[in-house]
Amino acid sequence: MRNVRSQIKILEKYVYLDNASSGPLPEPVIGKILEFTRKWQEEGEPWEEGIFSMLNVKRLFADMVGAKREEIAAFPSVTYGLGMILTSLSLRKGKVVLAEHNFPTSVLLARSLEARGLVKEVRVTRLDEVARAIDSETSLVMVDYVGWLSGEVAGLPDIADEAHRHGALLVSDAFHAVGVMPVNVRKLDVDVLVTGSYKWLMSIHGAALAYVREELLDSTIPVFAGWLSVSDSVVRRIEKGEPEFTRPLDTSRLELADGGSRLEPGTLSLLSFAALESSLQFLLENGAPSLYHHTWKLADMIAEEIESAGLELFSPRDNHSAIISFRSDRPMELAGRLERMGVRVAARPGLVRVSPHFYNDSYDVYRFTEALKKALGR
Repeated sequence: MRNVRSQIKILEKYVYLDNASSGPLPEPVIGKILEFTRKWQEEGEPWEEGIFSMLNVKRLFADMVGAKREEIAAFPSVTYGLGMILTSLSLRKGKVVLAEHNFPTSVLLARSLEARGLVKEVRVTRLDEVARAIDSETSLVMVDYVGWLSGEVAGLPDIADEAHRHGALLVSDAFHAVGVMPVNVRKLDVDVLVTGSYKWLMSIHGAALAYVREELLDSTIPVFAGWLSVSDSVVRRIEKGEPEFTRPLDTSRLELADGGSRLEPGTLSLLSFAALESSLQFLLENGAPSLYHHTWKLADMIAEEIESAGLELFSPRDNHSAIISFRSDRPMELAGRLERMGVRVAARPGLVRVSPHFYNDSYDVYRFTEALKKALGR
């Protein structure tokens, strides 16, 4: 682990426990960004190199979550990707059921569907009541795999059983899970799963990935198509080893690409995908998701120390992830004090959130605990 920590420069200054906000950038990712931009500066845009990085990111992500490469779509952000997918699916006009612990994006997207008359009702309920809220009127269920504030892990397989029994789809935002804990879309039985690049995946903004079940993709028609979402796109030509522009694109008809590419209308931030390729390789080479027991244990130690300090946990004690939150009357002030003592955590409404990753160790927990005591004046 020492070699891993030496490649994360921010650890020289901070005990970094804010991965649920944004992960630190490892040296290989910084190196990839510099290499890509220097090539652009000196030789012109490394277009094909960026395309191959994007294609490799899809392959690495598919392997990471147990999907087929053809079931993966790339987007500039989770919100954009979710919006593109939801508006492109053939949903019956029913009810949308969501969990309270979701990040606001999914709820706001559902309300925009309702405002446009695409769904009848939006119901937001407690996580433990989601399954009971699903009925014959439900067309869509949206549950984040891990709560962004509570860190609670959703029982997605049971929710999927209930959703599918009533003919509904299950969509899960796994932004706070992918990269830090094992995620397998088959075992979770989700229909759609999305994540972004800059939290547990330790890369920069501008890249997101989605799994869409193959059977769904076959009937998905994007709300808008572009030059890269067709079957004979230049990306597909590059992938096949063919010249890109020896013939024009056929715009006389719409022939969509097979798989997730049909949901990708235009050019993405190739720099972001080059960086994400490097961070995925870094995580996989160092076994990050498989080290979840280590990370979870650190989170559990943090929870114990918080309770020992007489603070009230917001995260569930028995079903937490790598996110531990506790209540605070002045979260911004407390997080600021901790940062001045060299410990980075996040302030959220009425809460302080602590989120270790695989590179953290027990000494980081000790330093957090000592800083917390001092910040509390104890």
